[in-house]
Amino acid sequence: MFTRNSLVGLDIGCHEIKAIELVESVDGPQVNALATMPAVDPAELPQAIRNLFAGAGIKTRNVAVSLSGQSVIVRYIAMPKMSEDDLLSSMKYEAGKHIPFELDEVALDCARLDNGESTSGEEEADEMQVLLVAAKKEVLNELLGVVRAAALTPLAVDVDGFALGSAFELYASSKSTAGELAGVKALVDVGASKTSVNIIEAGSSSFSREIYLAGKDFTDAISRRMGVDQQEGDSIKRDPAGDDCEVRDCLSSVVGDLVAEVHASVDYFENHHDRTVDSVWISGGSAHLPGLSDAFEQVFCREVKEWNPLEGIGVAEGADNLSLETVNASGLAVAVGLASRVLDY
Repeated sequence: MFTRNSLVGLDIGCHEIKAIELVESVDGPQVNALATMPAVDPAELPQAIRNLFAGAGIKTRNVAVSLSGQSVIVRYIAMPKMSEDDLLSSMKYEAGKHIPFELDEVALDCARLDNGESTSGEEEADEMQVLLVAAKKEVLNELLGVVRAAALTPLAVDVDGFALGSAFELYASSKSTAGELAGVKALVDVGASKTSVNIIEAGSSSFSREIYLAGKDFTDAISRRMGVDQQEGDSIKRDPAGDDCEVRDCLSSVVGDLVAEVHASVDYFENHHDRTVDSVWISGGSAHLPGLSDAFEQVFCREVKEWNPLEGIGVAEGADNLSLETVNASGLAVAVGLASRVLDY
């Protein structure tokens, strides 16, 4: 079976670089290649990415990448209802009210949101919700420069939190999880340097935030409490090797802080939108930490689930050497979400 389109989701993190190639087929998107490697110095990135692609046998040059951090601003704003053309022409004026940067320093994008809310009252009916994103041009150009220096073609630039939502949408559309997009979900992706929160309603993002507590802080806590270096602390974090109780004790304070920050975000959303988050979905490289899911359940008092971004995605014909069972799939959510844009082309 020959597939028509392919796209690589390239997630360049501060701890790890991840690449996953999805191909479009009559059976839906399928994994054609998958590779990860430790992060490298910025100057070494282009060659490292070339080597990563060569080692995984990735031949397509088309990639989707993402931005995150304080150089990216995301705002959800209410605007008078207008056409798409009018929205685009008025956005530069509107953005000046919401973006803490000079407008000539940023690249802007916007999208009208439709999460199926029912509005009441003439005033509300005359408004629409708009997602506004601004990224520092310097950071964006640096990312695109790395991609092009690696002899790749960037077809899309996303934001980590939205790529997370795209991965969940793909996951929820699989036969085994049909209907999971209904209601209000809080997606929490615990990465190496940050935790991304994206609250979605019927598949549409309504709130997003980055929290700068994540895997590195867990490693630091283990290293301090157990008197080991960072490398050993990271190894223990990944595989407690029967010391789950001791690792839980080491992490309890940091985990508590993280859960409190996520809970504050959910409270803010619920209070400002008058809607209730019905479940919390955890992913990320640190999602399986001892005690993390329990801490979320105790604080949220609602359903908390870990999810696998690769669930429901098959392996492409000719890629039988892939062993998806041996990878930490939970940490691939952003890369999968980026690659899922193959369905848009």
